[in-house]
This record gives sequence, structure tokens and C-alpha cells, in this order.
Amino acid sequence: MTEAGAPRVAPLVVRDPAMRPAGELLRGPALTCAPETPAREAAELMTRAGRRCVLIPLAEGAHGIFTDGDLRRKVVAAGLTTATPVSAAMTAPVRTVPADRLGADVLMDMLELGVRHMPVRSASGALLGVLEDVDLLAAATRSGFLLRGEVARAADPDALVAAAARVPDLVLGLWRARVAPLDVSAILSVIVDAAAARALQLVTADRDGGAAPFAWLSLGSVARREAMPGSDVDSALAWADEDPDACAEDLMAIAARVHDLLDRCGFPSDDKGAVAARPRFARSGGEWLRATGGWIADPYQDKGIVMISLLTDSRVVWGADRLGLAAVVAERARANPQALRLLLREAVEDKARIHSLRQILTRRTETVDLKSQGVMPIVNVARWAGLATGSDAGSTTARLQAASGGGLLPDDDARVLAESFDVLQQIRLRHQCEQLEQGLPVTDELAIATLTPLYRSLLANAVREVAGVQRKLAYAGPAT
Repeated sequence: MTEAGAPRVAPLVVRDPAMRPAGELLRGPALTCAPETPAREAAELMTRAGRRCVLIPLAEGAHGIFTDGDLRRKVVAAGLTTATPVSAAMTAPVRTVPADRLGADVLMDMLELGVRHMPVRSASGALLGVLEDVDLLAAATRSGFLLRGEVARAADPDALVAAAARVPDLVLGLWRARVAPLDVSAILSVIVDAAAARALQLVTADRDGGAAPFAWLSLGSVARREAMPGSDVDSALAWADEDPDACAEDLMAIAARVHDLLDRCGFPSDDKGAVAARPRFARSGGEWLRATGGWIADPYQDKGIVMISLLTDSRVVWGADRLGLAAVVAERARANPQALRLLLREAVEDKARIHSLRQILTRRTETVDLKSQGVMPIVNVARWAGLATGSDAGSTTARLQAASGGGLLPDDDARVLAESFDVLQQIRLRHQCEQLEQGLPVTDELAIATLTPLYRSLLANAVREVAGVQRKLAYAGPAT
């Protein structure tokens, strides 16, 4: 924190690579060579650079890939000479992933495809580099990764419930091992999304047809990769307008069955009703776009601000990516200055809850809701900042970083909000893990008396810092 003499909490561990965006993990630009390059020269290029693959540019922005494994299997073992051009032994076109895809998800992609290298592209489609499996494996998340795989491969609903029953112990183990809270949140979020995807596969197994006729969207903290043990599951459905088989009632019935199964898994549905089994959160693509236009035109009508916020955070976890809503909602909101101003106003006016929290810390009351009174004001500011800067980042910390780099927030303010978010999530995780250990219901309600003097001071300082940034934004607006 910035205040002189105020306590700080250093990161508990180095951030686990499996829980970071792929774009942050690249060790440099990708090696490339022409299709006619002899395999021998490609091997020499990889050796000099200490890499295990080289990419080959093809027509229309596509690429092939030639690896050291290809050299052994497709050239040497096949009896070809090392003068063979790489085009004869490459794999093409190579699968790529976006830069914001979580490392753990990229690793699952590698396992599912049977590959050890994955090129990474920017939001504009530019090739940024190549991730290798060794870049993603880390001891801290190996148990979480294995459990995620078990969830994704569950043979039937009972097997899925049994696998999910191990999640609380996993979270406790990560917390006791002093894994960073943001990493624990990311691991938990990945497992919840995997459970939702597998539940959908199991529930729809008896339906005719191959490809999914709709998309299941994760919303809220799970979509931002910021879930906690006490988080619920928000969801939405989208389907193509031209799909002749799409029936809203049938799809909502499927969503209800999925949420019933997730409830059995210990991942409860949103108690405020943000679930795909309700008509408000189950629409065709065209219906979503028409509704979004109305919410952006008048964010204070029909809970427009809430819906814009939910959809901006959304991500497709099952079904066609083309039915995703986050990018189009963000683009439309960004094009409407009035909507952005109202989102900012909503974010900074939330400081009334911050003031009530400060009263709590002066012992005028006994409990605090760490989520609504501490974490969400930061999340809301970061969401607005991400939209205003044109960032496609999905997490709170990444949005703050983008706002700082884009000049929307002063570096100090962005750092203060990011540090405060980390501290609040740390306190929140500690509180919920202690509830898990004691067999109590997991909530965000915290009795102040249970905090140590250090954590009480950290909480008070985080609240003070966040309120200060909110006041500056309310009075002076964003930096220019």
C-alpha cells in the first residue's frame, strides 16, 4: 500500500504459470522459417535458440509447425535425408490459442490434441510466440490440474459428483501450501467450468446431432477466474437465430438439469437468479443483441448496468465460440460514452459501502461482507477501466494493468487497486478455508473479532486506499 508505515503483504508464492494468461508466459517471439528450408537447417536454428519447434508461415495467415519430434519420427526414422524440406514433415495448419487463455486450459488443449507446443496469437490475430508443455507444468497446481482432468472425464453424473467432492480438500491443500490466493481462485474457476462443461455433455448425451446447438456461458467471478469456495455459479445460454432445432423451453430445461447436477457437485446456482434456466438468461444471439442495445442506450432501465457487467465478464465454456457475447457487448458499450460514464458512476458510487465498512472497522458493528463491501468495488472499477481502454482482458488485475498501461488510471492508482484486491482476496480465502475446516457454511460474512491485528490493519488500509481512488475518479474523472 502507499501509506507510510502501513503493513504490506508480499505475494505468498510466485504466480503459478498454469494460472496465468498464455501471453504472459511466452519466452520470446516464435522461430520461423520458409517451407523450403531443409530439415537440417531448421534443426540447427532450434538448437542455437534453445527451442524445440519452428513455425512455417503459410497462405492467409496460417502456419505449420516442425518440431524436434518431427525431425526424429518423420525424417530420420522414416529414412529421409536431412535435406528434406520442412514442408514435407510439418503439421499444418497448426492449432493456436488466444493470448488471454489460461495456462491450465492451454495445457488441457495440449493433452487433448496430443501435442507439446501451442502457438499463441493476440486479439488481432498476430502470432506472438509458442508455449511448450514445460512452460506450464508447476508443482503447485499439479493436483488441481489432475482433478480438473478427472472432472472433465467423469463417466456419469455420480462420477462427476464424486470427483467434485474432492474440490474442498484441494482448495484447503493449496491454501495450506501458501499458494497465492489469485492462483487458488483461478484453479477453482477452471474446475467449476470443467464441471459445467462435463455436466452439459452428460445431460445432452442422448440428444441427436453432433455439434452443440447452443453455447453455455459462464458469468461472474467464475468467468473472471476469481471464484472463491463460497462462490455460486452464474450462467447464460445463447443459440443461433437460424438454428431450426433451437427451442428455448427445451434448452432452459437442459440448463435446469445441468444446474441440478452442479448443485449436487457442491457448486450452487446463483441465488439472485442469474442462471441459464431462466428466460432472462436464455436467448438467441439476435435476442441478446437487441436486448444489449436497449441496456446500453439506457443502463438504468431493466437492470441494464447489471446485465452489461455480467455479459462483459462472460466466457463460452461449452458450445460454439461464435455465440460468445463478451466481445460484442464490450464493443457496443465502448462506442457509447454515456454508457461508460454511467458504468463509472456506478463503480465510484459503490464507495457508500466502503464507508459502511470503515464504520465496521471502527467497531460500530461486528461483521463485514468481504465481497460486496470490499472486493466488488474494485471489480467494478476494473471492469469499467477495461472497457474504456479497449482491453479484452477478463480478470480484474489484468484490466487494471491495461488501464494503467493505456493511461486511463495513474500507475499508482492501478497498483493500489491491484494490491488491495490481492489483500482482500487473501483475507477472504483465509476466512472461507477456516469455515471449510470447521465444517461451517461458507460465506463472505466475516466477524471482525476473528481477525488478527495484522489482518485488521490490512483490511482497513485496503478499504481506505480503494475509497481514495474512487473519490479521485468521482471528482476528476479518468486520467487523460
